[in-house]
Formats: sequence, C-alpha cells, structure tokens
Amino acid sequence: MRLKNALISLVLLICPCALCYGQLSFSGVNGERGYSAMRGFYRADLDNGFVLTPHYEYYRQTDKEYDESGTISRYKLTGSYELNDDWSLTAAAFWQPTAVGYRAVGYGAGAEWKPFYRWGLIKNPVLAVWAGQERYKVYVDRMGNALADSFHQIATSAAVQARTELASWDLKASWHKVIQYKNNNFPPDVTFGWADIPYMTAVIQGFIKDAAAVRVSYRTNFITPYMALGRYNYAERRGTALSLSAGMRVNWGRTALTGGVEVFEPRREANRKTYFSMSAEVDF
Repeated sequence: MRLKNALISLVLLICPCALCYGQLSFSGVNGERGYSAMRGFYRADLDNGFVLTPHYEYYRQTDKEYDESGTISRYKLTGSYELNDDWSLTAAAFWQPTAVGYRAVGYGAGAEWKPFYRWGLIKNPVLAVWAGQERYKVYVDRMGNALADSFHQIATSAAVQARTELASWDLKASWHKVIQYKNNNFPPDVTFGWADIPYMTAVIQGFIKDAAAVRVSYRTNFITPYMALGRYNYAERRGTALSLSAGMRVNWGRTALTGGVEVFEPRREANRKTYFSMSAEVDF
C-alpha cells in the first residue's frame, strides 16, 4: 500500500517533466518489528542550467501491514540553477503532514563550488554549503500519549559537504550542525519522529544537535563496493551515537542496483538496530 502511494505521488510530480532528461531513484530499508522506510526522487534536467527534483519519503514503525497510523511521510522539492561551470545555487523546502503526533516544515538554500576539473589524481572536487530552518510540532510523548500542550521547536542549521574522485575511489564527507534551537528546554519525555543521518536511508528519532559522516566507494565498470560511517549527537540527551553502512552497487547500462546493510548504535548491544537496504536508479 505504501509503495503504491509512493509511486502515485512521484508520477504526479514527474508528469510535468516527463520529456526532460533526468534520473529516477528509489531506496528503501527493512528492519525489525516491521520497520520500513523508502526514499524516492526524480531529478529532471530542464535545460538552461535548471534542475528540479521532487522527493517523496516515508517510514513506518509498526508490524501491522496496513496500519497508516504508524507511518510518517515527507514531501520535498529541490531546485538548482547552474550559474557557470564553477558555481550553482540550490533551494529546497519540505512538508511533513501531521502523523503519529508529529509534523514539520523546513526550507533552506545553498551553493556548490567546483574549483577545478582535475589536479593530478584528484578529479571533480565539489564543496557545498547549506543553511536552513526547520519548524517542528510534537503532540505526543515518547510513549505516544497526548501532551497537555504541544511542544514547538525551531531549529536553525548549517551544513557543509565535500566530495571528490581519487583515481577509482569516490570520497564524500558531510557535516551538519544545528546553530540554534529556539527552545532549549527539551521536556524529558518528548522527542521528534524524524531525523536524517548523512548517507543513511533509515530514519531515526530525536532532535539532532550535530552529525558528521564519511562515505568511501571504489568504482569499477560493473561493481562498486561502499562503506559509510556516521557520528551524531542528540540535543535532548547526552552521548554520541554511531551509524555504519556497507554494501555493493551493480551498474548495468543506465540502471544501477544497490544492496547493503545499515547499523545504528553498533557499539551498544541493547540499542543496536540493523536494517537491510536496497535501491535502484535509472537514468533517462
């Protein structure tokens, strides 16, 4: 049911750009107790330097196959414009409608800089910066009970990403920092239902204070193994958490299929969560 809704949502967003060049991508994970998550987007090249990318994302924490109350969805739209060979600008906004006691909206803008094409073994380096704001509302506590008064939060954040190619290696790094939470008094029994960690498909829960991650992959003509490591901190509680992802990408013409595993809290036996991931990409 959720996959059907996801496909319909993407088709509705894609139709205006059906004749454009672009890329269609789906990625998903499945884990314990019926957990599942999916992210899909269509990157449409509109020519003249404009690129439009609609996204649909969801995750579900329930073992009931058709229980919509356990599902949270996000709708996102990203637009970018290439100023010249060195610089491009990006803007994005997302909407998370009320579900499971949470809702949110967010928006932001950034820029990408490509300093050169090749220097020795280094090829296609890119440095990107981003700033934005997210507005949250929480109506339930950690146990799902209704709060007497909803909890409102505004997060202003910034991010830096870098990537490059080194011979057959693809290297990526990302750092995200919440500069300010407007309300610093987090109730002890309140969290938030959606938090992203770089290079991970699975969604975690909590107000993230900062996150950093690196991803390394080795390209061949057909097979590309990869590994990613992330570290993040929560704003409402102490302690550093880790995430680990590893898998293999298989290229076949304009299509790529990826399979792997994602592990959160690999050092903590009691809190460890493992998800199996799959993704597909098609270039047009």
